[in-house]
Amino acid sequence: MDQFNDFLQASINILGESIKVEQIVKFILILIVVLVSAGFLHRWFRRLFNRLRVPQDLANRMLALLLLIVTVVGIGLAFGLAEISTGFFGKAFNYPLTQLFQTSQKSDETEAGEEQSPVGVDGDENPLTLARLFYAFVIVFGAFILSKYVQWALRRQVLQAFQIERHTQFILLRFIHFTFIIIGILIGLGAVGVSFTSLAIIFGGLSIGIGFGLQNIASNLISGLILIFERPIKIGDLVEVTDTDIFGRISSINLRSTVIVSLDEKEVIVPNSQLVTESVHNLTHDNDRFRLRISVGVSYNSDVELVRRTLIEAAHEHPQVIKDPDPTMENVTAPFVRFVKFGEFSLDFDLLAWIPDSFQRFDVASDLHFMIWEKFKVYGIKVPFPQRDVHHFYPKEDE
Repeated sequence: MDQFNDFLQASINILGESIKVEQIVKFILILIVVLVSAGFLHRWFRRLFNRLRVPQDLANRMLALLLLIVTVVGIGLAFGLAEISTGFFGKAFNYPLTQLFQTSQKSDETEAGEEQSPVGVDGDENPLTLARLFYAFVIVFGAFILSKYVQWALRRQVLQAFQIERHTQFILLRFIHFTFIIIGILIGLGAVGVSFTSLAIIFGGLSIGIGFGLQNIASNLISGLILIFERPIKIGDLVEVTDTDIFGRISSINLRSTVIVSLDEKEVIVPNSQLVTESVHNLTHDNDRFRLRISVGVSYNSDVELVRRTLIEAAHEHPQVIKDPDPTMENVTAPFVRFVKFGEFSLDFDLLAWIPDSFQRFDVASDLHFMIWEKFKVYGIKVPFPQRDVHHFYPKEDE
């Protein structure tokens, strides 16, 4: 028992502060009680919000704020009840981190008998500390928040009023965002105490890293700039990456990757270098129109004029098909039928029709297939199927 009491009364020197083991144990126990109480309050307020029918998003935010307040107050209470001086935090935040990576050196005595600190320990006017790192983080985070607010204000108050294109808005807002982030990073590095000479050395090392192991990342970044400024694809374009069979609408173009929303509302993240180096079919580069090609085959004893009239009739009955294009629709024609070839088992035709929205091409094509099939049954037009003769060969019995 005496040994245990001696252990509790033992002191630990942390950055010049003498703290007893008993105080540390008391602090941990109080902190555990605080966390358990915070969990109980969290469950109790959750049930209360459910009874009051508070919206889920608002309830989650209020519970998170409550948990944060209880935790901060509990930590302060634990320090007070454990009688641990909070001056320890000031020393911890202002402790030079560079000393953690320096070997211990014996202080030299001068002729007057005074101790001289090792070179480079006290001579640094701007030591790297946790406080400086925290200030740098606050500056960069503040620049990020300010960038988001400025983008929101410009989008709502300026860009929409001038009716600027969506892709041009995207480029301007991205440029503003990167400008704010770069300025915040430079100011944050200045708060930490990093000089521009050190930055030049860091960027020199990064260039070597790019040459050896970051070629893919560098390629995606350069490709992202090409996509943003050259504009082979834009926000809202309907694209098809032929090599990987990706089809969907462009949602956002970032520096490293592009987000494509597929037909089933799934977001596909594609590296920018893939969109620059591979074949990409942009269905809406100039406009959203698309020409459908419906291929059908009929039997050889069918009336070809009846087949043509039936296909055109089906196209004119669909509401999404452009029947009478106006002069502003360049190269857009009314639905027509093309006699393709005399097939091995059928006469092959193509129904060609334009629709205003290429994103609906699969649905419209499906509707036309249903309509053509019903009309073929009404007019007695038959669709042939391949005829195959199967010959069975039986081995001769041994004589």
